[in-house]
This record gives sequence, C-alpha cells and structure tokens, in this order.
Amino acid sequence: MQVSLIPVATAVNPAALHGTTAVVFDVLRATSTIVTALASGYRRVYPVADAGIALALANERSFVLAGERRGEKIAGFPHGNSPLEFIGGPDTAYHMSEISKGPSFNNNVWKTSDDLVLTTTNGTKAIRRAQSAHKVLTGSLLNARAVAQAALREGLDINLVCAGTAGRFSLEDTLGAGFVLAEIMRQLSQATSEQHTASINMDDLAITAYGLARFYHNDPLSGLFAGRHGQKLLRLGLEEDLHWCAQLNRFDIAPVFTGKYITVCSAAYAC
Repeated sequence: MQVSLIPVATAVNPAALHGTTAVVFDVLRATSTIVTALASGYRRVYPVADAGIALALANERSFVLAGERRGEKIAGFPHGNSPLEFIGGPDTAYHMSEISKGPSFNNNVWKTSDDLVLTTTNGTKAIRRAQSAHKVLTGSLLNARAVAQAALREGLDINLVCAGTAGRFSLEDTLGAGFVLAEIMRQLSQATSEQHTASINMDDLAITAYGLARFYHNDPLSGLFAGRHGQKLLRLGLEEDLHWCAQLNRFDIAPVFTGKYITVCSAAYAC
C-alpha cells in the first residue's frame, strides 16, 4: 500500500487520485468543524466552494448556513467556521428559515434541519478537488484513529490531501495527516499475522508528516499554535478553537464525501 501526501490542495492532480482513498485535512478549521457537526447530530454537511452558491442552497432548502473567509465569519451568514458553534447539534443552530421569518417566527411549528451548508476559504475547496478519488474521507486530529481505520479498510493506496492556506503549506494540516499516518502504522503493527496485512510505503512528504506527529505526539496543541494560520486565529481571539481542534481521537467517526454531501456511513446513509 502506497501512502502519499499532497501538501496543498492546489497541487491535486484529479487523475492521480483515481482508484485511491483520499483523506482531506483542513485542521484549522473546516474538517474539524465538519467532524464536530456530524458527531453532534447533523446528518449531512454540504461543502461548497462559492459563498453565493452556499447561500442559495441554504435558502432554498432551509438548511443551516455557515461560512468563513480569511478566518472570519462571512458578513450576513448566521454561522462562521468555528467547531464550537456546532457542538450542540442542529437543535441549537440558527437556520435560514428562522432568519428569514424574523422575530415573529413560531418555534412550535418550525422543523429543525439536520443539514449544514459550509463554505470556507480552503477546506471545502480541497474536499471538492479530491472528489475524483474512489473514496474521500474527512480527517482531523479529532478523528485520526477512526479515519485511519476506515482508510485501511478500503485496501487501496492512500493520498493524504492537505488543504493548505491560500495555496501555501500549512503546518497544522500536515500534522493532522501525520497523526492519521501514525494511527495507520499503529493499527498495522497490532494486526495479527493471519490477517496478511499489507506493508506501507510512504513518500518523502508522508515520512515528514509522520515525523512531525511523533514530535508533537504529547502536545498537539503546541503544533497548532506554532503554525502561521494558528497564529492568525490567535490574533482573531479564537484560541478556544485551537484547543478544541487539538483533541486527539475525541470522535470515533470517519465522514465520507459522497460527491454532494459529507455524512457518516450507516444503515440509513450508505456510502
């Protein structure tokens, strides 16, 4: 099994992803937000690259709407890109139907939507760019173990796709990929010989990510603080987001992008 790392989403070659499993990372914060929302009760997250399209989709279907540009909530959007906004699940969110009806809205007749539309500067675009892969998983520190297990289960070569920031390398995305790779290596080492587990071949960038995860193994938060984007979020007063995103293996879910939306595979939502 070959494991390769793509350092920025703009470097993705769609043809090279065919027949592989892709794991997309935008640790600060899109993929961490998606994982948190799905773990908190949302059934689907629609990753949208364009803010106007996201707004239209949410308006048309009365979905929850969230969006960020350059680290800050999009003006006029009810939610930004903080995972902390979605911990309580859809029951606590502001929905487009609620906003449009204003203060006279009757909560007794309004039906909660389980769907979230999310548009971000880097992460949602990265997910879309990876869609030519056989399967696209959503990765973060929050679900590193579950994503590693899901990727191994596919039995295909793995591409770790880092969103990056504005086309530039981001430390935190590579760190997230490294933690998933560390979990892959741990799970393979624990497998019995009867399982005939395939060996792993890593490219140089994957080896680098693995080493980065080993360096920050006991203090992932320091890795998020160290990066350029982490520092920007600190300046924006979003330190709590970094603390949340630094939690390793908090959730046991491996969200899958179906081509339209991201969901957790189950009997009701086959992927």
